[in-house]
Amino acid sequence: MKAFAVILSGFILFVLATLGAQAAAPDAASPEAKRVALVIGNSKYVHAVALPNPANYAHLIASTLRNAGFEVIEGLDQDNAGMHSLISRFTEQAYDAALAVIFYAGHGMQVDGKNFLIPVDAELTSPAYLKTRTVQIDEFMAALPPDPAVGVIILDACRDN
Repeated sequence: MKAFAVILSGFILFVLATLGAQAAAPDAASPEAKRVALVIGNSKYVHAVALPNPANYAHLIASTLRNAGFEVIEGLDQDNAGMHSLISRFTEQAYDAALAVIFYAGHGMQVDGKNFLIPVDAELTSPAYLKTRTVQIDEFMAALPPDPAVGVIILDACRDN
């Protein structure tokens, strides 16, 4: 598993370097360009199977991004309120960023063509709870900065539904 994490980390840096060099804003690849990342790793689920790797991956990715000059907002084992709070902080920090990255590792599911990310406290015993106890991927997309910035979302979501 550690080899996978190292490969994933290297791949992410490669993609970010490539995107940063090709960004629409002429200064997006410069060291002074604002780079912001949101990294969430949910492992310790209360009402679902615990996942051994997401928190470890998130920690590694956050460290890698910090070393690449990103301002990182990091959260491990986030409940519903915590995930929404992190998204709000990221939205505000990333608004004028040249490059913004979101990395999520944890449980996820797709229902009727919509993707949902699962906080560690989510108890999904009713279909209505998808709207109130999860985070829709659309919320991540809306948090990315407006044009001409570069925004990247990387999902490592365990989907067994």
